[in-house]
Amino acid sequence: MNQETPRHATMPAPPGGAEGKPSLRLGQHLRRLREGYGYTLRKVEEKALTLGEAIDNSQLSRFEKGKALPSFDKLRALARIFNVSVQNFSDVLDLEELSAFRPDTDDVAELLELGADLFARGEPGRAFVAFEKIVELAETSPEAPERIERLAEARWRMAAALKALGKLGMCERELREVLKLGTSVGPRIRTRALLHLAFVYRELGDLYLAQVLAREALDLALVAADSALQAAALNTLGNIYEVSDLEQALSYYERAYTLVRDAAESPELPVMVLTNLGGCLTKLHRASEGMARLQEAHAKARQHGLRRVAALSATRIAEALLARGDVARASRAFTESDALAGTPDAPYHDILFLNSYHRWVAARDDGNGTREKIAFGRLRHLRALLERRFPEVDDFDRWIAKHGRYAHEHRS
Repeated sequence: MNQETPRHATMPAPPGGAEGKPSLRLGQHLRRLREGYGYTLRKVEEKALTLGEAIDNSQLSRFEKGKALPSFDKLRALARIFNVSVQNFSDVLDLEELSAFRPDTDDVAELLELGADLFARGEPGRAFVAFEKIVELAETSPEAPERIERLAEARWRMAAALKALGKLGMCERELREVLKLGTSVGPRIRTRALLHLAFVYRELGDLYLAQVLAREALDLALVAADSALQAAALNTLGNIYEVSDLEQALSYYERAYTLVRDAAESPELPVMVLTNLGGCLTKLHRASEGMARLQEAHAKARQHGLRRVAALSATRIAEALLARGDVARASRAFTESDALAGTPDAPYHDILFLNSYHRWVAARDDGNGTREKIAFGRLRHLRALLERRFPEVDDFDRWIAKHGRYAHEHRS
């Protein structure tokens, strides 16, 4: 599951009339975009007119202050002016409900600890608002020696949370803000930002740029003599090569696991690498060795409460069982993965898509029309929620393009 196609869903019409319910979050986002371009309110008004849309400066001011929500047509014009997708605005609106989880404390150390704990527990949305508050505090606090480092730390952690939420466009923006700071931040944070950005480009399908960024991150990690960061870079390179060269991917995973297999302070990276290693081994037809790695990873992920890794390892186990023809056990493993990935507060749509994809293919192969329709409907729903690409997504998209009429019939 390694790799933005435009989402199939369009942004819903704003509720409550032409401008709908106000959104302070969207207003702040619009203001940051405008200020980033150095535009005045009047300049945006002029540019909107050239696009055939009337957005006067007083109206834009109301949008930015969260006193009104732009109509879809106005959002589309603003997206063209600021060179972002309309989906970017939809993603911002999706985060509005997370404001209810905004922490009360202004203590940065406490917010960092809280956000890291929430992220590790599989709650990236609540982690995001904790890190977001640190960014706001850093941006408004007086100049201090630690301010830049603190801001960069919070931004890359925000980006990681956005990545987990599937909001790759917003994730990329935060990472580029970190990298703009250059050598004013330490190599650890720059390395992490590069790795996350490599992930984003891998998910968008630009494997060449992803590889360049991951190798740059690995060079930084080697200079810093940081074995955990080296392992993270090697793991990312393994993800990238898994699409085209399984033997090379395996080599990267093995090197990464050697570096972190005994790390006790942070179990998430070793368990993720072990999951990738096991999955790669099974793809190379080293089934028993791969399954042993996957089962070990799954047990450790459950032990440490690493929900995403546990869900992904269960999916990889199910895939390996399917390859053996053990459909009954594979079905149970997919069901376990769904239970882990499908929590209402923070579902992992990519893993849920992957599970539904395998059920759909199996139902087609078995000629089970009812199960095929059920899996197809779920796939259509989940595909609309995904920005990221991986081979199963591409295969589903190709199938839809080829069987458009059939797909329409199966929606009913």
